[in-house]
Amino acid sequence: MQLTCLDDDPRMERTLRRFAGRLGHDLRYHATAASFKEDVLHHPPELVVLDLELGQETGLDVVRWLSQQGLSTPLVLLSGHGDELLDTARRIASASGLEVRGAVSKGAMVRDLPPLLARLAPAMRPTAAAGAGAAPGLDVEALAAAIRDGCIEPFFQPIVGGDGSLKDAEVLTRLRLPSGAVLSAQQVIPLAESAGLILPLTEALFERLLAAKDRLSGLALDHLSVNLSVVQLDVALTAALVRRLVDGLQDCCGVRVELTESASLADSQSVRELGAQLRLLGASLAMDDFGTGYSSIRALAELPYDTVKVDLCFVAELFDSNKAERLLAAILAMCESLGLHVVAEGVETIAQAQWLCEAGVDRLQGYLFGAPMPLAELVSRFGPKT
Repeated sequence: MQLTCLDDDPRMERTLRRFAGRLGHDLRYHATAASFKEDVLHHPPELVVLDLELGQETGLDVVRWLSQQGLSTPLVLLSGHGDELLDTARRIASASGLEVRGAVSKGAMVRDLPPLLARLAPAMRPTAAAGAGAAPGLDVEALAAAIRDGCIEPFFQPIVGGDGSLKDAEVLTRLRLPSGAVLSAQQVIPLAESAGLILPLTEALFERLLAAKDRLSGLALDHLSVNLSVVQLDVALTAALVRRLVDGLQDCCGVRVELTESASLADSQSVRELGAQLRLLGASLAMDDFGTGYSSIRALAELPYDTVKVDLCFVAELFDSNKAERLLAAILAMCESLGLHVVAEGVETIAQAQWLCEAGVDRLQGYLFGAPMPLAELVSRFGPKT
């Protein structure tokens, strides 16, 4: 892996070269922001290691410059000021569109940086490969035809209990092109919302789930989680779609509807009405991406949620600082006091899973247990063995 480091303390170069060399990484080291910027533009690295204290030009100035240049290279942040500043800097960089893979206090660098670099090395390569093979987008006419032709396909991401056994599954929208390429929800849903096609798309997805009922029954799921868009919300039609799904799967599994915090507050009166209707229909209601906005607690008060899905950013930051750990513990304590079930998203390591289970999290979801997959793969991995 190619690393480029900016740190104005030349004594750091020797230490970082030792860490990088042990792991087989190449390191390009810079003590000035000017030489760093010139090098990054001509030799894009796979990872930037950035010190926040650089004298007149700070690491945050460099973060702003990287964002302005449209550079998407992931970052590892270093600071001698401790966890509080690192936490804030991480959020500033993320809000600027940059991916922060870690934040390390210099006081603990010898202990924390080598294992972080070792974990990142295998993770960097698939990311680049995935982008290279991305499928092309759709226009409105092609999307409408794809919905009519039955090209909407559900993928399923497992949600497990503390013992690793399958408990629930989240349904993710996919669109399979005639070429065999599969488009993700991020490539399909925004277009469907803007084109007024979100209800037909949702109906097509739900029909595929109902058609798969017999195969789903063998998984003994507690809940099947589905995401609803509230763009151009029609409460009556949306509730009717969910009613059909709840009734159709009632002897197979429960249905959990996931709404994001921003959706909860987008049109409060309509969404409140929808939330109440869904609970009356027998569906569970989960707030997705809890904690990513400014009004999560207010949104909990607005709708009759029974489940909270803690956003993956909290899980990713779990071992980066004591502050992040305390904040997640406080969220879990609040959920317990309100009688809410908790699903933790973005679980990627055994250590994260162990901490979350010991903290009382009900369900775990993340790549540690499986990426979104077709139903056949879900059944093969988690279904009864014959």
